[in-house]
Amino acid sequence: MNTLLAVALVVCAPGYPGSTQEAQPAMDALARELSQGSHLTVTASYDETAQGGLRSVKRPDAGLVLATLPFFLEHERDLHLTAKLLAVPQDGQPLQTWTLVAGKDHPAQLDGYAVQSLAGDAPRFVRAVAPLVPKDAHIAASSSVLSGLRKAANGEKLAVLLDGAQAASLKTLPFAQSLATVSTSAPVPVAVVATVGKKIPAAQWKALEAAFKAVPKESLAGIQMSGFAPLDEAALSKAREAYRKAQ
Repeated sequence: MNTLLAVALVVCAPGYPGSTQEAQPAMDALARELSQGSHLTVTASYDETAQGGLRSVKRPDAGLVLATLPFFLEHERDLHLTAKLLAVPQDGQPLQTWTLVAGKDHPAQLDGYAVQSLAGDAPRFVRAVAPLVPKDAHIAASSSVLSGLRKAANGEKLAVLLDGAQAASLKTLPFAQSLATVSTSAPVPVAVVATVGKKIPAAQWKALEAAFKAVPKESLAGIQMSGFAPLDEAALSKAREAYRKAQ
C-alpha cells in the first residue's frame, strides 16, 4: 500500500447548482483548511456530473470523496469507497428525508406518472427512497423543482421527489394546497465523506478526520455545508438495504 504524498479530494453533487469552474475557489479554501489541519498536502475539485465525478475518482491521486448519497450508493462497490463521515448542509442536519409529492388528486398507484428530482440521474436511488414510484415510470434529472411542482399542482401526471431542504420550503408556495405528499423516506445521509480503496493509511486518515471536523463554517459556505459529523452507521445501513432492494 502506497501512502499518497498529495491527497486529492473529489467533491461530486450531481443535479445541484454550480459548475466545476464556479466551485474552484470554494474547493481551494476547503483544501487549504484540510492541508493545514492534517499537515498533509490536500487538493480539492468539484464535479457537477456523475460521469465527471466517476472519472475524477479514478485518478491515481484521488484518495477522498465527498459525494451525495445517490452517487455514493451507486459507486460504493465499484470504486471501493469506505464511508467515514457525514457532511452537514447549511441550515440543516446530516440526515434528511426524501419526499415524493404529486397533485392533490393523484391516484394511489401513480400509474402513468413521470418523476423528476435532483436525484433523477440515479433512478435506482429514487426508487429506493420512494418505493411507490411505478417500475415503468420515466425518471428525469431536473433542478427546475418549482416548475415541476407547478405542473403537478395543475394536474399533470408528474410527481416530484424533493430533498430535505426542498420539502421544508414546500409550504411557502402559493399553490401548496394543490399538492399532496405521496410518501416520505426514512432519514438517510445527505452526503458522505469516504476514502478510496486503501490509498489512505490509518494514521493519515486520523489526521484528515480531525481536519475535516475542525474546518470552520465560513470555509464551507461556498459548498453550502456547515460542517462534518460522525458516521451514522444505522442510517447508512438502512439506505444501503433500501438501495439493494430497489430496481
